[in-house]
Amino acid sequence: MISPCHVGMNYKERKAMIERFNALQIQAVAFDFDGVLADSVAIKDDALVQLVELEVAGKGAAARILWNQTRGVFRRERIGRVFADVLGIKLEDDALDRMVARYKERVFQRTLAALPIAGSLEYLQGWPLIPSYIVSAAPQPEVIEIAHGRDLQRYFRGIFGGPTRKEEILAGLIQREGCQPRELLFIGDSDSDHRAAVAVGASFLGVVGQGCHNPFPAHVPTVVNLTGLAERIARWWEEDPS
Repeated sequence: MISPCHVGMNYKERKAMIERFNALQIQAVAFDFDGVLADSVAIKDDALVQLVELEVAGKGAAARILWNQTRGVFRRERIGRVFADVLGIKLEDDALDRMVARYKERVFQRTLAALPIAGSLEYLQGWPLIPSYIVSAAPQPEVIEIAHGRDLQRYFRGIFGGPTRKEEILAGLIQREGCQPRELLFIGDSDSDHRAAVAVGASFLGVVGQGCHNPFPAHVPTVVNLTGLAERIARWWEEDPS
C-alpha cells in the first residue's frame, strides 16, 4: 500500500520501498497516544491535581505521585483510587462519573492542541507500508474524536481504547495482521504498556522523555522521542534479537 504522500515516487523508488518493507520483520506498529504521539501527559497530570486541590487543598502533590504510579490504567479507575487513597473519599458511581466528566472537560481541548511528540508525524507521513494502530487506555470514543480533531486518523488502520484492555487489543491486532506476536511492535510510555506487550509476546519500545523517570526494566529499549523511528524499526532485530 502506497500512501498519498508517496504518489510522486517513480517506479524504482516505490519498488525499493516495497522491497525494504518485505525484508522487515516488524509487520505492524501500535502506538499509545499520550506521551507517544502527543505531548499531553503533563496536561492530564495537571488536570488531576487541579481536581484534587479543589476538593482538599494541599493534597495535589500526593495525588500526583499515585497518579503517576497508575499510568496506563483506565481513567475512571485511576481517579477513583486517587480520591480513595489520597483524600479518603470513596466516590460512588454517580459522583465518580461527574468527576471523570470534569476531568475530561479540563483535558479535551488542550489535548487536541498538544504538540506532537518529535518524530511521530515524520514517521507516520513518511513510512506508510507498515500498518499503524493507536492503542490507548483512554475511552475509545474520545481517542477517536481526538485523532480526528488532530487529523491523524488517515495514518491508522484502527484506533482503539478503553474499556478494552490493551493486552486484549494487542492480541486482536496480532490475529488481524496474521503476524507472529513479536512482529507487532508496541510503543508506549508506561510500565503497564510494557506489561501488555509482554502478555501477548509483542515487541516493545519505551518512550521516556528527556529528564523523565524511566519506568521500564533495564533490558527494555527506550527512546526520548520518535525521531528516526523508521530506521530503528529497520534495525530492530540487530538491536533486539530475542
